[in-house]
Amino acid sequence: MEQTQQTEQMQQQGRSPRVLAIQQIWDDPPGSLGEILAEHGIACDTVHAERGPLPNHLGDYSALLVLGGPQHVGEEERYPYLLQEQALIRQAVEQDIPFLGICLGGQLLANVLGAEVKRHDFVELGFYQVELTEAGQRDPLFKGLPGYQQVIHWHEDVFGLPAGAVLLATSPSTPHQAFRYGRCAYGLQYHIELTPAMLDTWLYTPDYREEIISLLGPDAIERLEQERARFYLLYRQHTRLVFENFLRLAGLLPGPPAVSEQGR
Repeated sequence: MEQTQQTEQMQQQGRSPRVLAIQQIWDDPPGSLGEILAEHGIACDTVHAERGPLPNHLGDYSALLVLGGPQHVGEEERYPYLLQEQALIRQAVEQDIPFLGICLGGQLLANVLGAEVKRHDFVELGFYQVELTEAGQRDPLFKGLPGYQQVIHWHEDVFGLPAGAVLLATSPSTPHQAFRYGRCAYGLQYHIELTPAMLDTWLYTPDYREEIISLLGPDAIERLEQERARFYLLYRQHTRLVFENFLRLAGLLPGPPAVSEQGR
């Protein structure tokens, strides 16, 4: 059934629609996405993957979010829960349950769909703008954006484009920034969830600060703070547009349901 119909059915049965969010690491919770869900009165169950337990099925959920983390696709022996996450992602795709994968979450989606996930030529870190493709400009997820999205990057792996998927966003250094598979399974290579406090944690936790300086140079923190002053407000505006569009796709916000081209 259409996901909007499934959500309506849950409401008719007296069950409140819920979102499942899978968190990979302590410093990357749902963040501003959780704030937007709370603002709209949408329940969200956040499961820390390492602590578990992850559910075996998605029958009680109207959407699935899988967040970012330092784990790598292919490290299932070290992180067995990645297998469980990918099984849930596969369920979401097969059952047409709206899925949003952020950074590692997007890489896991690509892997489930048979695309290559590999180490990038460099660590992409900081504030970036990703350009929407023609398909991205038409896609309901990006409705309202001005042809690009202001994002935050911190990743060292990248995904290939799965067969049958639609490329939605790109950049010169990372051609595959966002894609959609089917009606409503989305993979993003970038982060949209950072609150000011989360960004402070990423910049000023001693180990992270040292890593950033080793990657970008001794003035890295100062430059990133300058970028924050210039771009963070726009980043939050774009995050709200995109995530509320996703919630409309899931039938969790009012408004005419957006329809994506199937792309497969």
